[in-house]
Amino acid sequence: MNILVTGGAGFIGAFLTDRLLKEGHSVVIVDNLNTIGGIPYINPKAKFLNQDICDESLYSELNNYKLDAIYHLAAQSGGEPSYDNPKYDLLTNSLGTYLLAKFAKENNIPRFIYTSTVAIYGSNAEGDTKEDTIAAPDSIYGVSKLSGEYFIKQLLKGSKTSYSMFRVFNSYGPGEDLNYLKKGMVSIYASFIWRNEPIHVKGSLDRYRDFTYIEDTVDVLYLSLENSNTYNQIYNLSSGIKTIIRDLLSTMVQVSNQDKDYPIKEGYGTLGDSFGFHANIDKLRKDLNWEPKVQIKEGLEKYFQWIDSLPLTNDLKGLHPLDNKK
Repeated sequence: MNILVTGGAGFIGAFLTDRLLKEGHSVVIVDNLNTIGGIPYINPKAKFLNQDICDESLYSELNNYKLDAIYHLAAQSGGEPSYDNPKYDLLTNSLGTYLLAKFAKENNIPRFIYTSTVAIYGSNAEGDTKEDTIAAPDSIYGVSKLSGEYFIKQLLKGSKTSYSMFRVFNSYGPGEDLNYLKKGMVSIYASFIWRNEPIHVKGSLDRYRDFTYIEDTVDVLYLSLENSNTYNQIYNLSSGIKTIIRDLLSTMVQVSNQDKDYPIKEGYGTLGDSFGFHANIDKLRKDLNWEPKVQIKEGLEKYFQWIDSLPLTNDLKGLHPLDNKK
């Protein structure tokens, strides 16, 4: 299949592109390289277009490719950064998604797969969150990603394009940018350990999240490509395992071989941060016959094995884990 991956140089996008190529597909990456939270990586086996999804000239160029599917991952993808530049957030996540869905519809592209976010639920995510939990975003980011969901449903309903939407819960793993401290709870805490500094926690240690290792996240996205059970459906993409932040930190300190009393400083929370996210993934299990393979301790061990290989530097470009697997 010929597959477009927007945001294909970002954290999840790079690993998804790698998986698609290994499975024998052809990939076109569209990415403006304004990546935050991930080390930019352009797979040399993919066709790369350094363009913005909000630039309408892009869609003329995409007409040169006979696409069978679109994975739409390009986004401003952090709650805290959405307050730094809300215009960029809204344009990328709302208008950009609208333009891509419109392109898919007008060109009868069979598949459109969108990575949404747990942030669309906001405080309503507290407890055992199912896909029919009412959306009530706490952040600008959550609002903009939810608008993307609405555009997809509105434009693609009754079209020849079947969509799937995945509300992603806290993916982590090698390839995250340890120098960026406004996105990715695990990577932020790991950054302090990497630098041998006290771990600064913004918000209560009693907060909780589901943490999903990058390989599991990509596995779900790939398995949905040709699975008709997932057509025109919305899913929570998560490990489904509730982890309290103090327990996460304890495991991180353990697997990184630090002293048990490694210093942790608890501070005020950030704008748009919700207290707890925990997903019910029964629908995902049923429709994809899928279970997460990597538990939190194993995932953190893999993560710190990569971190331990890194030099202490403010620029991690060129040190993406896929760089060593060409």
